Amino acid sequence: MKKIIGLLSLVILSQVSVAQDFKKVQEILFLKKIDAAKTEYERVVTKKPALENTIEGIYVKAVINWEITKDSSLVKKYPNAYHTMHSAVDQYILLDTSFKVSKEYGQQPFIDIFYKSFKEGVASFERKDWKKSASNFDTAVIYSDIIFTKGMSLNSKQKFDTTSLMYAGYAHQNAGNKESSTKYYKRLVDAKMQTKELVDVYRYLLIQYIDSKDKNNFDTYYKISKNAYPAENWLEYKSDYIEKHYSMDEKIATYNEMIADNTMTELACQMFGDMFMAGKNIEGVSVQKADEYLLRAQEAYKKTYTMNPNNFAAAFNVGISYYNQFSVLDDKFAENIRSLQALNTNRPALPKTATPAVKLKEDAKFKLLVDSVKKLNTSLDIPILDKVNTAIEWIEKSYNNLKDKDKYTKTEKSVMGKTVDFLATLYSYKRDRARGKDQKAYDEFDAKYNLYDKLHEKYN
Repeated sequence: MKKIIGLLSLVILSQVSVAQDFKKVQEILFLKKIDAAKTEYERVVTKKPALENTIEGIYVKAVINWEITKDSSLVKKYPNAYHTMHSAVDQYILLDTSFKVSKEYGQQPFIDIFYKSFKEGVASFERKDWKKSASNFDTAVIYSDIIFTKGMSLNSKQKFDTTSLMYAGYAHQNAGNKESSTKYYKRLVDAKMQTKELVDVYRYLLIQYIDSKDKNNFDTYYKISKNAYPAENWLEYKSDYIEKHYSMDEKIATYNEMIADNTMTELACQMFGDMFMAGKNIEGVSVQKADEYLLRAQEAYKKTYTMNPNNFAAAFNVGISYYNQFSVLDDKFAENIRSLQALNTNRPALPKTATPAVKLKEDAKFKLLVDSVKKLNTSLDIPILDKVNTAIEWIEKSYNNLKDKDKYTKTEKSVMGKTVDFLATLYSYKRDRARGKDQKAYDEFDAKYNLYDKLHEKYN
């Protein structure tokens, strides 16, 4: 215990000794005799070189050089005064976490370094010298943090300077330093800064977490963003994360969870429909999975339309899902016809010596083959017609939703162009199926075909 007391006594004596060594320097500084204070300081550290690297020795050097920067004649004599001051303060920050010495000698060097860094940061920013601007604002943020957290400013109760953080983030963003810009923006968001100008900062963070596949941070800041700016459309960022980083099974599971807990919105439901529709075109996807994703998309679009019967895009997409199913069945139908044609073309001729009994037997065998193919197509008739009729029903819902508008947005006009083209194609199919079988039906479908076909030029 005696040894510890002895050690503490030595430390205290050492601190007192250092203070005594620089007491005369302090007195001369008080009289604003800066050049004389500098001379006295150099005399002290020359006599005791170790004092120059003490906490007090470093900070006294900073204060002397700060005073020099305020005197134009002395600046000419000591042109490196500012850099010497800055370097000394940087050293001091690392050694005196209590900032006790700075309180004794004055904290103005911190404030001047902050203002100069900020000013030069703005000037570089305006010149679009992003790298230099970012470096200056890095310094401005470091010093403004100290100024605010250590009570060096009487004008603010904040723990940081918002403007410096914003500029630092913008400069680093423009310089392509994503990690640094994210660090600064994160501080603004964590502090719940919410102004009209800062909404892009929230967006930027989400984009960075999407790109880096950082689910924990994305989920955290997605929730913060929604609460901070509830009127903004944040769902597109959630959709983007899911689209880029979720497997199709995870997308389906998320969709099911949102349906189950009643958190699904119209826009989210439509976005899931788009994801599922895109899933059927994934390279290497099996036919079975492609069909599953198509049906999932169809379900999502239907739910979307149920939420909002004016959602023409959802109705159109439901119709397209049925059109795609019709196309698959129609391709099978056409393939069966080609098989029939191939059977007839490639039927081997019987030898001239074949008896009538042999001919009858071969005819019967061939008929079985032909009938089996015809039966396949007969079995497709009802499903094909069902898909065609349902596709027409939903696509016409989209058409009817928009047809009476005087002006169309670019999206609306695009949908209308596709709508009339698909309807013309579907009614053309129904018309051709009725040809020679039901004249009344043929005329009805032909009239519908002509109606939509004539509208092609209007919307395309």
